[in-house]
Amino acid sequence: MRAVRRLAVLAVATGLAGGAVRPCAAQGMLSEHAVVAQTVAGTTITIEYYRPVARGRDSLFGKVVTWGEHWTPGANWATTIDVDHDVRLDGALLPKGKYAIWTVVQRDRWTVELHRQWHKYHVPPPSDTSDIQLRLAVRPEAGPPVEVLTFDFPVVRPATTTLRFRWGTVVMSLQVAAIAPKIALLGSTDAGAPYLGRYDLEVLTEDSTLARRRLQVDIVAAGDTLRWHDADGPEAERRDFLLSPAGKNRFTRARRAPDGQYWPDSGSVVTFTMDGGRASALEVQQGDGGTGSRGTRVR
Repeated sequence: MRAVRRLAVLAVATGLAGGAVRPCAAQGMLSEHAVVAQTVAGTTITIEYYRPVARGRDSLFGKVVTWGEHWTPGANWATTIDVDHDVRLDGALLPKGKYAIWTVVQRDRWTVELHRQWHKYHVPPPSDTSDIQLRLAVRPEAGPPVEVLTFDFPVVRPATTTLRFRWGTVVMSLQVAAIAPKIALLGSTDAGAPYLGRYDLEVLTEDSTLARRRLQVDIVAAGDTLRWHDADGPEAERRDFLLSPAGKNRFTRARRAPDGQYWPDSGSVVTFTMDGGRASALEVQQGDGGTGSRGTRVR
């Protein structure tokens, strides 16, 4: 009988314990985890952070975040930025890698520090100045109230983006610019001579940018590389882009940005057929491996 009573008490205790644990497990964190990323010109910028909530607290900056002290813009673990290629952050070079973001917040100026030791709890703040990869001075701005601390990318251009922080009425922005890779060159202008000429091109697949199935294409010299230029058809439809060497008689597309930098365009490869040391035809292979068009040299 005593054994039965003991089992009954144990069952009740276990049930109470289980009932106490389950609601806690269902509760969220005060500062939830978040990840936001943006890709520009083949470079991806990723921010990982925890998002504190204002919860009616006034004067977040100056009270919750103390003037002049180190603070990671988030909660729990240090907020991180990860770039998979070298970039320029507000004009300063930031090598490929992952970094912790720390700030020293003042009323009219923030000092933003990127530390190589990225996996760190938010207290105590870092004290090793030799660990700093990059330090920037940034002026905050005022904006509409934001309840939950937020990072986003409100402006995206072909090779640049704006990384924006918002919490309360404070806005802090950094400009991120991808760095153009070096374009491959032929080595000399003479090396491009066998490919120069006009080609009669047949389009084999659907192309929303072209209304015609046949067109004339000129391959012309462009310094130490080649340029593809559509020679006929409506001016608005004519394509004009660089050809960057990608192997024997093979070229990939490249484009020139408004700032003068050259960027590779993924998705197609132009291969020339050679006859007696001179190109007699070309074929455009699409990113999926299919043939998009074929051209025969006409002059």
